[in-house]
Amino acid sequence: MTVRLQNSGRVVNGVGADPDIVVASAKAYLSALNKLRSKVERVAAQGGGNV
Repeated sequence: MTVRLQNSGRVVNGVGADPDIVVASAKAYLSALNKLRSKVERVAAQGGGNV
């Protein structure tokens, strides 16, 4: 399962795998959220952008 999320112009893909489609979807969503969060934290650590 693949999920695409967008926040403030940033687009990330999350991937999750499980025999249960609901669980796979949840894993993919959490994966995408973590990617969005890690990008925001990296920008903040570098002193750029308003977080």
